[in-house]
Amino acid sequence: MFQIPAEKLPDLLKDEQRINVLFAPLRNRSVNPKDWENKISSWKTIIKLYCESNEIYSFTLSSLKNVFIRNGRPPSCLNEVIEEMAKSREIQIIDIFLKKSSDSWSGWATDILIKRPLSWSYNKIKNSIFTTVNTDQSYVHSEVINSKCDALISSIPDKFKNKLISLHDLLTVLEKCSSQADNIKLLLHNLLNHRKIDITKLNNNKNKDELETLLIKFGDGNKVTPISEIDIGIYTLEKNEKLISRNIESLEDEIQQCINEAKIHLSKNHRQMAKSSLRKKHELEKRVQKKVNALHNIQTLLEQIHETHTDAHVWDAYKNALSAFNTTFKDTGLSEDAIEDTMLKLGDMLEMHKDIQDALARPAMDTNDLDLEEELADLIKADSNDQPPDDSGITSDLEKQMEKLSLNLPDIPSESPDVSVQELKLNI
Repeated sequence: MFQIPAEKLPDLLKDEQRINVLFAPLRNRSVNPKDWENKISSWKTIIKLYCESNEIYSFTLSSLKNVFIRNGRPPSCLNEVIEEMAKSREIQIIDIFLKKSSDSWSGWATDILIKRPLSWSYNKIKNSIFTTVNTDQSYVHSEVINSKCDALISSIPDKFKNKLISLHDLLTVLEKCSSQADNIKLLLHNLLNHRKIDITKLNNNKNKDELETLLIKFGDGNKVTPISEIDIGIYTLEKNEKLISRNIESLEDEIQQCINEAKIHLSKNHRQMAKSSLRKKHELEKRVQKKVNALHNIQTLLEQIHETHTDAHVWDAYKNALSAFNTTFKDTGLSEDAIEDTMLKLGDMLEMHKDIQDALARPAMDTNDLDLEEELADLIKADSNDQPPDDSGITSDLEKQMEKLSLNLPDIPSESPDVSVQELKLNI
């Protein structure tokens, strides 16, 4: 229904009674404000779903009336809905939308996106928003434009970022046909306003096709660096590289065709015709050699440019590292003089610590060793004078008395006595 997929249809479009209410004339807001707001809100949702589902980035009141038809008639309240959407800035007149670009791109927006001159002044446009709605005035849906811009950015492969790409090649990447170029231009204009891309147009008198001359640069983040002369130079060299490569392939195909023709003429014994084919082959080979030399030069230039960019990145890395070192030294106070001063102070502290330890190891009272030696000598002399008398005589008398106390005991038998316990008891 209304070119909206069934799975995306809101519940209100699945109820016949509610659909009839939506198509009925809009009552005065003062009579039933809630009903008025619900009806306006419902149509806003339907218009948004229609634009999203069909990739409609700009529309007119007339085009909406041709889409939202039931029983042969359009809704009676679409004029009021468009007015309310314009007041709430959910939609914008396309001329105002295109005026958002910077001064340097105003010409691009006018020449590229608008195929007719501006017929309304800004004041007239502003006044028309709050009075009547022109059925042929084009509008853009702001929320749909923004969501489609995000989808476009996410669909760009990394290899096409931070380099120039033509509008023709962009349509190829997005798998869009040239008839959808105007819609893509609206998205590009919005991305340009948000500084997510940059755009330039080549001043090429040989090529008037805007699909080839309009160049876009996508960044790898939320912002993009402006297009420089180097970017344009790289794009031109890469474009020529592809063109020359195709020319070489075409010439080599012609050379092979000349060889085949010469063989056919020889098979028919047409020697002069065969020679003519070979002469053409030789001329083509000379042209191929020139093209090959030009291609080599272009590839060499591209390699040098890329190497220069790499060297520039390395240099930036060196500068960043040096800045980091300087910041670290500055924040921490590291320097050769500071370290030397610290090491000297450390040596002084260690020496002071050693002196403290030696001082703690000394005895608390200082005693004269000579006096102690004399005192020890006196004690030894006193001990020698106090030795006990000789008791050798007492010892010899004691030994004699012990000899007199010896007992006459029998000798120890050599064999075990054969006496039973009973006999021993009887003897006792």
